[in-house]
Amino acid sequence: MKPLGWWGSILLFGIPSIIFTFFLFVILPAVAARGTDQLLTFHAGFVAPLALMLIAAFVAYRIEGRPWTWAGVRERFRLERPTPATWAWTAGLVVWLVLQLPIFPLNAALREMLGGSIHFYDQPAGYTAFMNGLTDGQTQIFGRPFTWGLFFYFTAGLFVFNILGEELWWRGYILPRQELVFGARTWILHGVLWAMFHAFYHTTLGIFLSYLPTTLAISYVAQRTRNTWPGIIGHMVSNLGIPLLMLSRLMA
Repeated sequence: MKPLGWWGSILLFGIPSIIFTFFLFVILPAVAARGTDQLLTFHAGFVAPLALMLIAAFVAYRIEGRPWTWAGVRERFRLERPTPATWAWTAGLVVWLVLQLPIFPLNAALREMLGGSIHFYDQPAGYTAFMNGLTDGQTQIFGRPFTWGLFFYFTAGLFVFNILGEELWWRGYILPRQELVFGARTWILHGVLWAMFHAFYHTTLGIFLSYLPTTLAISYVAQRTRNTWPGIIGHMVSNLGIPLLMLSRLMA
């Protein structure tokens, strides 16, 4: 396993960020403007770049010359069975991340206080229109009649492509390589770069800063336990806001 220093870290975080920004701000609005079904538009704008990240993790794994075996994947991506200590760290991480969910008004207040008035950019109108139209507030999801099957399809896709794609790439592949260079403080660099990766969401300084409690916590626990499962579980918790928002709109 080759060490990953400053420039390599910036490259392996920066390229995915550029790709995601392109898909969300260029591909998604263009597809939506053609009158494409919202569910298909979601796949084109969100699922496609996430799938690329998942594929990239396994391509990088093979480039290192590792075998197509579960034992090899488990060892390289740190997917070993969690120990009791790892579960304890994971439980603490979950509690911390639940407190970061958007349902808590304190988060919005802190976000504004930390730099909400410092504006970076405006997201493209096509992107914001699509996001605002994911549900009609009553009976639809992705422009289709709401069904639990469709909702669970969305959440399953979120887990496979978003959670596994990001966690295997960030915590499974990149973090161990960074540790060879930055040692015990790797989680700080890793967490900050992961927050910066989400530049497509950071319209203000406050939004960027509000990501750090989550990205730094997941990075710290992943390095502390030398295990990717806490990140997978923690990432699932931090992303609960999306399906919860859908349900709140549908059941209002």
